[in-house]
Amino acid sequence: MVNMLFSLYNFHEDWAKDIVGKYINSEDKVVIIPFSFGNEISNDEDFQNLYSKKGKWYEDVVRPFKSFGIEEENIKWVNYFKDSKENAKEIIKNSNIIFFTGGFPEKMMARLIEFDLTNDIENFKGVIIGSSAGAMIQIAEYHITPDGDYSTFSYNLGLNIINNFGIEVHYEGTDVQNTHIKKVLKEKKEKIYAITNSGGVISDNEEIIILGDTEIFTRDY
Repeated sequence: MVNMLFSLYNFHEDWAKDIVGKYINSEDKVVIIPFSFGNEISNDEDFQNLYSKKGKWYEDVVRPFKSFGIEEENIKWVNYFKDSKENAKEIIKNSNIIFFTGGFPEKMMARLIEFDLTNDIENFKGVIIGSSAGAMIQIAEYHITPDGDYSTFSYNLGLNIINNFGIEVHYEGTDVQNTHIKKVLKEKKEKIYAITNSGGVISDNEEIIILGDTEIFTRDY
């Protein structure tokens, strides 16, 4: 399994495209799992308004894949409101790439558990890509730093995929971010990758590849 962790849907830009392109083939089949939505989506109509072909977020999500030559007919979406668990499992089984959208990581994990997809994803043999919340849940125990969406710090259980480091997404070097990075290093992790909005990390089995503007923080023994 190869895991790619970003803050935004921009991993086709110059700072990332050459390396990311080594892992994406134009013939690949992609499944997008947009399970990280909040209260703005409560039914299929809301879902379609954001993620259908004419939806608000559709083009932002598919643009990177199209830039690597993947045809839109090879990009499938799991619809939380219409797809069954069996449909979702079949789409994942027939895909080379899984993509997790940004939003609320704990909501995404709850819905993946509801759909009984965690085992399918943890044993996936292809490439898993996630932005923001979609990157965070690839960490077996991820943290949430207080921001506009979260008033308190927390540790949360993600997918049992990455155990040897943590990440801070949307990193801007703020005091709040730096304080909580130090907290996590002291309590949980030996290394944290702070990923800016033009940065990323690729975990290719045992190899770690740093992309763009990403800072590395390590535990101070």
